[in-house]
Amino acid sequence: MKQFSGKGIRLLKLHAILGLFYLCTFCEQINAQPISITHLNSDSYRESKLKHIPFESSIAYNITDTLALPFFEDFSYDHFGFPDNKKWCDIQVWVNPNFGVNPPNYQVATFDHLNKFGTPYSNLDKQKMVFADSLTSQPINLQFYFKGATSYPYQLTDNIYLSFFYQPQGFGDVPEVEDSLILFFKNSKKQWVRVWSVGGTSKDTFKQVYIPINSLDYLYKDFQFRWVNYTKSTGNLNHWNLDYIRLDRSRNPANDKIEDVGIVNVKNGLCKDYFNVPYSHYKSNSNIKGLGPNVQVGNLYLNNAVQTRFQLDIRNKFDKQIFIQPFALSSRNITKSSDTIEKFDVPFFDTLSSEVPSLKFTYQIAPQSNDITPDNYNSTTNNNKVVMTHEFLPWYAYDDGSAEGGFGLDYAYLGNIKGQFAMEFNTIKDDSLRGVSMYFTHTNADVSQRSFKIRIWRALSPVGSADNKDQLVYEMNVDKPIYRDSINLFHYFFFDSTIHLPAGKYYVGWLQNMPYVLNVGYDNNYRYNQKDQANPHLFYNLLGSWEKADFEIKGTPMIRMLFGERIDYTFSTNKIEKISVNVYPNPSNNYIQIFPSSGVVAKTEILDLSGRIILTKNGHNEVFDISNLKPGLYLTRVMLVNGQIGKAQFFKQ
Repeated sequence: MKQFSGKGIRLLKLHAILGLFYLCTFCEQINAQPISITHLNSDSYRESKLKHIPFESSIAYNITDTLALPFFEDFSYDHFGFPDNKKWCDIQVWVNPNFGVNPPNYQVATFDHLNKFGTPYSNLDKQKMVFADSLTSQPINLQFYFKGATSYPYQLTDNIYLSFFYQPQGFGDVPEVEDSLILFFKNSKKQWVRVWSVGGTSKDTFKQVYIPINSLDYLYKDFQFRWVNYTKSTGNLNHWNLDYIRLDRSRNPANDKIEDVGIVNVKNGLCKDYFNVPYSHYKSNSNIKGLGPNVQVGNLYLNNAVQTRFQLDIRNKFDKQIFIQPFALSSRNITKSSDTIEKFDVPFFDTLSSEVPSLKFTYQIAPQSNDITPDNYNSTTNNNKVVMTHEFLPWYAYDDGSAEGGFGLDYAYLGNIKGQFAMEFNTIKDDSLRGVSMYFTHTNADVSQRSFKIRIWRALSPVGSADNKDQLVYEMNVDKPIYRDSINLFHYFFFDSTIHLPAGKYYVGWLQNMPYVLNVGYDNNYRYNQKDQANPHLFYNLLGSWEKADFEIKGTPMIRMLFGERIDYTFSTNKIEKISVNVYPNPSNNYIQIFPSSGVVAKTEILDLSGRIILTKNGHNEVFDISNLKPGLYLTRVMLVNGQIGKAQFFKQ
C-alpha cells in the first residue's frame, strides 16, 4: 500500500459508490488525498454454465400478445420506470434518462442487481455470481407474415437481424471482467440459447451490435429474445445500458442507415447549483436563477447534416402557458453522427401560485429531413418530444432524485474510530428546519443494522486544523438506515421540534462510531456550476480535522434539508391519483385474482373491515387463496410502484 507523508497516515478509503450504483474508492491522504478506482474480487466467469438456461422456473412472465415484425424500442416514453408491457414481459430493468452517457436518444434501460423494488435479488455477497436483471421481449411471430390477405413463411434468406446499442457503466458502476451482458434467443424447443455476450469493461461509448436470425429453430410463432445481466451479488453495482432495439427482415448490417434525429437529454436549469429549493425561498432572491433550460439533440444519420428546429413550451400548474419559444425562432444544422445543445432564455418565475407550484416543460424538435427510421419500424414512441414537470417541493436538494450510486466512509484499517461526513448548504432565507431526508441504497455489503447520528452544523472548523471550533446545531440518533420498498424513495427523518435557521451556510451529515460504508444514494449527474469538476460542498473528518473530498467526487450524496411545517409533507399522498381495481371472481369461494386498471403493482393486500391486513403479496395480478377466510365482506388494497393506490371490496362465500 502506498505511503503518504504529512501525518504519517496510510491510505484512507472513502467509498463513493456511483451508479443506480458504482463503487469508487476514496484513497485519501490527510493532506493531498488522491482517489483511485478499485474493483471487487470475485469468482471467475465460466462460459460453460451459460449455454442453455431454463429461466422459466425463476422468472415470472406477463405475456400480453404475439407481436409482428418490425419490432422497435428506444425507451423514449413520456415517463420513466419500467419497460412497456406491450413489448416486454418482465419489469426488472430501470428505464431512465440518467444512466446513459450520450445515448442514441432520450432514456435507456439500465441493468443492475436490484429488483423492481430497489432491493438486491439475493443476499449481498461479492464472491457470488448470479443472474440479475433481465429484459425479455413479448412473443414475436417469426413463422409467417402477411402481404395483403396472403401469408408467407419466413425464410433464413429473409435476412432477419436484431440490432441494439449497449454501453457499460455510463454514469453508473464499471462492470468487471467477470461480469457479462448476455443475449439469449428462445428456440422452438423452448430453450434459451446464448447468441451473444460481452464482458465488463470501463465506460465506453454506445456500440451497435447486429445479431442474425440464422437458424430454423427460431422461425416459429412464439420467438423471444432476452438480455440478462450476469454479475456479482452486490446490489447497485456493475451497470449496463441498452437502447435503440430493432428487429426486422431485409436488413443488411453493412448498409444499414439510421435516419433519426431525436432528443438525447433535457435540463430545466431552474436553480443555480441546486436542483430544487422551496418556492418561498426561490422567489425571494433572483440570484438563485440557474442557466435556464436546454435540450440536447442527436443526429444518428451518418451521411448528412440535418436542419432541425427547436421549441419550448412552459405551463404552470393550471396549464396556463407562461412561456413559449416557437419553432420559427430557432433552427440549426446538426452535423452527421453528432449532437448539439439548444439553450432557451426564460424569465425568472416569481409569481407562481399554490402551496406546491409546478412547471411543465414541453421540449420539441422538428427535423426537416432524414428522420424516418422510427416510423419505418411502426414506432409507438416519439423521440422528438419530451415532457418533464418540476415541482417546487419544500426542501433544498442538489440531487435530481435519481441514484446512480451510493456514498459512504470506509476507513477500516484505521481501526474502530469515529468518522464524520458533512455536506454544505447555503440557504436563501430564514426558515424553520423540520428535518432531513436521505436515500439509502443496497450496495456491496449489508449495513442495514448499523446505527449513526444525523448532525446539523452551523459551521465547521477550518480544513486541516483541529475540529474544536465546530458549531453543532442538532444531533439525532438513528438506529439503522431505512430502506424504502421502492426505487429512489427517500426516508424522512423529522426532528422532535423545528429548528429556526437564519439564512446562510449550514452543514448536514452524519457521525458513525466505527468504519463501514453507509451507502447513501449518490447522484452522479450533478455537477457544480454544470462543469466537470470536484464537488466543493463535501467534507469528511476521520482523525480530528476536516478535509475536502477528493476531486474525483463530482456528484452529490442524496441528502436534503426539509423546511416548512410537517403538514407540507402530506403532498405526496394528497396528489396521488386513485386507480380502479377489479376482483375476479366476486363473490368467490376459493381463489380470487386482483387486477388494477393500469400500472405496475408493487404490493397487494387483503384486509378485514377493521383494517387488519390478512394477506399480502408482491407482484402483478397475483392469485390469492381465500379458502380459509371466514365468509363475509373484505377489502383489497393495491399499491403501484409509482405510489398510486387503489381499493375494492369482495365477498367471500
